Amino acid sequence: MNIFIKCPHCGEELQVVSAVGLEQKKVSCPKCKQPCTIGECIPKFCLKVGGKKYQLHFGKQWVGRKKEGNNAEVQIPDEQRYMSRKHALIELRCTANGVECTFEEHGTNPTLKDGIELIEDDIIFLFINDCLKLGETRMYLAGEFE
Repeated sequence: MNIFIKCPHCGEELQVVSAVGLEQKKVSCPKCKQPCTIGECIPKFCLKVGGKKYQLHFGKQWVGRKKEGNNAEVQIPDEQRYMSRKHALIELRCTANGVECTFEEHGTNPTLKDGIELIEDDIIFLFINDCLKLGETRMYLAGEFE
């Protein structure tokens, strides 16, 4: 499967064949000759909550409630405290089938994906525009060039 990437230096769009670990591979842009890693060039993924975007990166990252002292990589404000400080583990990785996003449930309060409740340690694949509800906070997976 091909992935479309964009040079972070000149904006040239290119196609590369997806493979495991592709995001770590170093390349030079054929147009501007600048070096970069494929991971820098792949469309960005984020969680959209209301009008705010929370950037996701390749590898594993915790998503949880924003609180002083919390070490979750993605911290989302939740005044009602229905979201756990470390509610879920999201992983982005390149595979032979393209970029995969998995979600592993760990929260105390319910998590729903498109209205279906997940249980502790469920691992699911996420796709662009999937709706997640962590506690009472609704968010969407988005992907775009930024």
